[in-house]
Amino acid sequence: MKILIIEDDKVKKEKLSIFLEGNEVEIKESFQSGLDSLKKNTYDLLILDMTIPLWEETKNDINQNYEPFGGERILREMKRKKIHVPVVLFTMFDKFPINNEVLTFQQKNSEYKQTYDFYIDGVYYESTNDSWKNILSSLIRKLQ
Repeated sequence: MKILIIEDDKVKKEKLSIFLEGNEVEIKESFQSGLDSLKKNTYDLLILDMTIPLWEETKNDINQNYEPFGGERILREMKRKKIHVPVVLFTMFDKFPINNEVLTFQQKNSEYKQTYDFYIDGVYYESTNDSWKNILSSLIRKLQ
């Protein structure tokens, strides 16, 4: 499979790369570089983090210009530009503060399933637990 990962966390990138060994994997670390790759290339799967910087490290400012819902912005742009690549959200956050409320990972996951027909599912990543591997394996098998 040809897989694009949009993820900026070093540990998560390494674990995903090892887990996906044998596939053609491309990694982008920002909203802009990830969106550019989606526009120019064809992928079988996108593994997407929720919180990503707007630009690659060499291009962004001192504050890293993080976008708390950068992954959601990617989903909106994919829908707008009719880029239909299956997406798996891969996040280590189980709660997302939005305005004056907090939404859970499950709530956001359900919302994305209803809103984006190319969105497959979300995988909750914990550094102390490898259960994410079984869930991601199952989702990838469904796509093959």
